[in-house]
Amino acid sequence: MAVKIRLQRLGRTHKPYYRVVATDGRRKRSGEACEILGVYDPTLAEKTVQVDMEQVHKWIRNGADYSEGAASILKHAGYELYPAEVLEARAAVKAKLKKRRQERKKSGETAKGTYVKPTRRALNKHKAKLKAVRMAELAKEQEAKAKAAAEAEAAAAAAAEAEAPAEEATEG
Repeated sequence: MAVKIRLQRLGRTHKPYYRVVATDGRRKRSGEACEILGVYDPTLAEKTVQVDMEQVHKWIRNGADYSEGAASILKHAGYELYPAEVLEARAAVKAKLKKRRQERKKSGETAKGTYVKPTRRALNKHKAKLKAVRMAELAKEQEAKAKAAAEAEAAAAAAAEAEAPAEEATEG
């Protein structure tokens, strides 16, 4: 999940009020937030920014990024965006992810939960392959039945030949 720390607009027309939130970057601006980190009110004279920077740094340590607007407002308000310990922890997380990706690439394994919908062409090729396998199995079964029938017929003919000389010997 690509987490972003960004501003969520609230309020009404010409009276904006923002929340600083941690949310999935793919969600819309007013979508559900993972966590509310603070507030920003640009309508006040001093344009107050109240943010829990410990929580923000926790999210940054775990791989979140700032949006341009959130970074600008926090920086302007005097907050330190990337303290040294946060940068070190973030680098360790990125290195761990990179190592995991390389191991998966070497083993030929895909990421957990990834699913790529097969194309129509791939599905048709798969159907044809399954059909060919079924036809080959069916041909083997028919060949085995024919062989068994031929052996039974040969055995019956051999038994009939064996009985025929015995009958001739008893008649003569």
